[in-house]
Amino acid sequence: MVNGRPLTGASGAGGEVGHPPFGTPGQRCPCGAAACWDLEVDGRALARHLADEAPDDPYDYAQSVLDRAERGDPDAAAAVARVAAALARGTAGLANLHDPDIVTLDGLAIPLRAAATDAFDTAYTAGLMTFHRDRPPRVIDAAHRDHGALSGAAAVGLDHLTSEAALADWHDLHAREGGS
Repeated sequence: MVNGRPLTGASGAGGEVGHPPFGTPGQRCPCGAAACWDLEVDGRALARHLADEAPDDPYDYAQSVLDRAERGDPDAAAAVARVAAALARGTAGLANLHDPDIVTLDGLAIPLRAAATDAFDTAYTAGLMTFHRDRPPRVIDAAHRDHGALSGAAAVGLDHLTSEAALADWHDLHAREGGS
Protein backbone atom coordinates (compact mmCIF):
# COMPACT_ATOMS: atom_id res chain seq x y z
CA MET A 1 0.00 0.00 0.00
CA VAL A 2 1.19 3.49 -0.84
CA ASN A 3 -0.91 6.43 0.32
CA GLY A 4 -3.75 4.03 1.12
CA ARG A 5 -3.82 2.50 -2.36
CA PRO A 6 -2.68 -1.03 -3.18
CA LEU A 7 0.20 -1.40 -5.60
CA THR A 8 -0.92 -4.00 -8.10
CA GLY A 9 2.01 -3.92 -10.49
CA ALA A 10 2.10 -3.77 -14.28
CA SER A 11 -0.07 -6.86 -14.80
CA GLY A 12 -2.14 -6.86 -11.60
CA ALA A 13 -0.13 -9.54 -9.78
CA GLY A 14 1.76 -7.17 -7.47
CA GLY A 15 1.67 -8.17 -3.84
CA GLU A 16 1.24 -11.89 -4.57
CA VAL A 17 3.55 -13.04 -1.78
CA GLY A 18 3.00 -16.76 -2.29
CA HIS A 19 5.13 -16.93 -5.39
CA PRO A 20 8.67 -15.70 -4.66
CA PRO A 21 11.07 -18.64 -5.08
CA PHE A 22 11.50 -19.24 -1.33
CA GLY A 23 10.62 -22.92 -1.76
CA THR A 24 12.27 -26.14 -2.87
CA PRO A 25 14.11 -25.76 -6.18
CA GLY A 26 12.56 -27.80 -8.96
CA GLN A 27 9.07 -28.03 -7.49
CA ARG A 28 6.57 -26.75 -10.03
CA CYS A 29 3.71 -24.60 -8.80
CA PRO A 30 0.31 -24.53 -10.51
CA CYS A 31 1.16 -20.90 -11.40
CA GLY A 32 3.89 -22.23 -13.72
CA ALA A 33 6.90 -21.05 -11.72
CA ALA A 34 9.31 -23.25 -9.81
CA ALA A 35 10.08 -23.19 -6.08
CA CYS A 36 7.16 -20.99 -5.04
CA TRP A 37 6.93 -20.25 -1.33
CA ASP A 38 3.23 -21.19 -1.47
CA LEU A 39 4.24 -24.82 -2.02
CA GLU A 40 6.11 -24.78 1.32
CA VAL A 41 3.38 -23.28 3.50
CA ASP A 42 0.11 -25.03 2.71
CA GLY A 43 -1.49 -28.45 2.66
CA ARG A 44 0.70 -29.63 -0.21
CA ALA A 45 3.78 -29.15 1.96
CA LEU A 46 2.13 -30.90 4.89
CA ALA A 47 1.21 -33.82 2.62
CA ARG A 48 4.81 -34.12 1.38
CA HIS A 49 6.13 -34.11 4.96
CA LEU A 50 3.62 -36.81 5.90
CA ALA A 51 4.27 -38.84 2.71
CA ASP A 52 0.62 -38.43 1.66
CA GLU A 53 -0.75 -37.81 -1.81
CA ALA A 54 -1.03 -34.18 -2.86
CA PRO A 55 -4.47 -33.05 -1.68
CA ASP A 56 -7.15 -31.77 -4.03
CA ASP A 57 -7.97 -29.05 -1.50
CA PRO A 58 -4.73 -27.95 0.23
CA TYR A 59 -6.56 -25.67 2.68
CA ASP A 60 -8.95 -28.34 3.99
CA TYR A 61 -6.13 -30.87 4.14
CA ALA A 62 -4.03 -28.43 6.17
CA GLN A 63 -6.93 -27.90 8.57
CA SER A 64 -7.17 -31.67 9.07
CA VAL A 65 -3.43 -31.94 9.78
CA LEU A 66 -3.64 -29.02 12.22
CA ASP A 67 -6.50 -30.85 13.98
CA ARG A 68 -4.40 -34.04 14.16
CA ALA A 69 -1.45 -32.10 15.59
CA GLU A 70 -3.68 -30.50 18.19
CA ARG A 71 -4.93 -33.96 19.22
CA GLY A 72 -1.33 -35.04 19.84
CA ASP A 73 -0.32 -36.79 16.59
CA PRO A 74 3.50 -36.44 16.66
CA ASP A 75 3.92 -36.85 12.88
CA ALA A 76 1.35 -34.14 12.21
CA ALA A 77 2.95 -31.88 14.82
CA ALA A 78 6.38 -32.33 13.22
CA ALA A 79 4.98 -31.55 9.76
CA VAL A 80 3.22 -28.45 11.09
CA ALA A 81 6.45 -27.27 12.74
CA ARG A 82 8.37 -27.66 9.45
CA VAL A 83 5.72 -25.72 7.54
CA ALA A 84 5.52 -23.02 10.23
CA ALA A 85 9.31 -22.62 10.00
CA ALA A 86 9.08 -22.26 6.20
CA LEU A 87 6.34 -19.67 6.69
CA ALA A 88 8.57 -17.80 9.14
CA ARG A 89 11.63 -17.85 6.86
CA GLY A 90 9.62 -16.33 4.01
CA THR A 91 8.03 -13.82 6.36
CA ALA A 92 11.49 -12.78 7.53
CA GLY A 93 12.62 -12.43 3.92
CA LEU A 94 9.69 -10.14 3.18
CA ALA A 95 10.37 -8.17 6.38
CA ASN A 96 14.01 -7.75 5.30
CA LEU A 97 12.85 -6.57 1.86
CA HIS A 98 10.13 -4.15 2.95
CA ASP A 99 11.33 -3.08 6.44
CA PRO A 100 7.83 -2.82 7.97
CA ASP A 101 6.91 -1.95 11.55
CA ILE A 102 4.33 -4.74 11.64
CA VAL A 103 3.74 -7.90 9.61
CA THR A 104 0.15 -9.11 9.36
CA LEU A 105 -0.69 -12.77 8.76
CA ASP A 106 -4.01 -14.07 7.54
CA GLY A 107 -5.59 -17.23 6.21
CA LEU A 108 -3.82 -20.49 6.95
CA ALA A 109 -0.77 -18.64 8.28
CA ILE A 110 -2.63 -17.81 11.49
CA PRO A 111 -3.33 -21.37 12.69
CA LEU A 112 0.05 -22.62 11.39
CA ARG A 113 1.89 -20.06 13.48
CA ALA A 114 -0.32 -20.71 16.51
CA ALA A 115 0.24 -24.47 16.30
CA ALA A 116 4.03 -24.19 16.16
CA THR A 117 4.90 -20.88 17.81
CA ASP A 118 8.43 -21.89 18.83
CA ALA A 119 9.33 -23.16 15.35
CA PHE A 120 7.89 -19.99 13.80
CA ASP A 121 9.61 -17.60 16.22
CA THR A 122 13.00 -19.31 15.93
CA ALA A 123 12.96 -19.37 12.13
CA TYR A 124 11.59 -15.81 11.90
CA THR A 125 14.31 -14.39 14.14
CA ALA A 126 17.06 -16.38 12.41
CA GLY A 127 15.90 -15.10 9.01
CA LEU A 128 15.97 -11.43 9.97
CA MET A 129 18.95 -9.24 9.21
CA THR A 130 21.00 -8.50 12.32
CA PHE A 131 19.76 -4.94 12.74
CA HIS A 132 16.15 -6.21 12.95
CA ARG A 133 16.80 -8.77 15.68
CA ASP A 134 16.84 -6.35 18.63
CA ARG A 135 13.45 -4.94 17.59
CA PRO A 136 11.97 -7.32 15.03
CA PRO A 137 8.89 -6.25 13.12
CA ARG A 138 5.94 -7.53 15.16
CA VAL A 139 3.97 -10.34 13.59
CA ILE A 140 0.24 -10.10 14.29
CA ASP A 141 -2.89 -11.87 13.10
CA ALA A 142 -5.17 -10.03 10.70
CA ALA A 143 -8.23 -8.67 12.47
CA HIS A 144 -10.67 -9.76 9.78
CA ARG A 145 -9.03 -13.14 9.12
CA ASP A 146 -10.52 -14.81 6.04
CA HIS A 147 -12.90 -11.88 5.49
CA GLY A 148 -10.16 -9.27 5.13
CA ALA A 149 -10.45 -8.94 1.35
CA LEU A 150 -14.24 -8.55 1.55
CA SER A 151 -13.99 -6.02 4.37
CA GLY A 152 -11.38 -4.06 2.44
CA ALA A 153 -13.46 -4.08 -0.74
CA ALA A 154 -16.52 -2.89 1.18
CA ALA A 155 -14.49 -0.10 2.81
CA VAL A 156 -13.12 1.05 -0.56
CA GLY A 157 -16.64 1.01 -2.03
CA LEU A 158 -18.03 2.93 0.91
CA ASP A 159 -15.18 5.44 0.72
CA HIS A 160 -15.96 5.95 -2.96
CA LEU A 161 -19.69 6.37 -2.38
CA THR A 162 -19.17 8.90 0.40
CA SER A 163 -16.38 10.86 -1.27
CA GLU A 164 -16.95 14.52 -1.98
CA ALA A 165 -17.03 13.86 -5.74
CA ALA A 166 -19.53 11.00 -5.45
CA LEU A 167 -21.84 13.01 -3.19
CA ALA A 168 -21.67 15.97 -5.61
CA ASP A 169 -22.53 13.62 -8.51
CA TRP A 170 -25.47 12.24 -6.52
CA HIS A 171 -26.67 15.75 -5.73
CA ASP A 172 -26.38 16.84 -9.37
CA LEU A 173 -28.28 13.74 -10.55
CA HIS A 174 -31.13 14.36 -8.13
CA ALA A 175 -31.22 18.07 -8.96
CA ARG A 176 -31.59 17.25 -12.69
CA GLU A 177 -34.37 14.79 -11.88
CA GLY A 178 -36.21 17.37 -9.81
CA GLY A 179 -35.36 15.76 -6.46
CA SER A 180 -33.87 17.46 -3.49
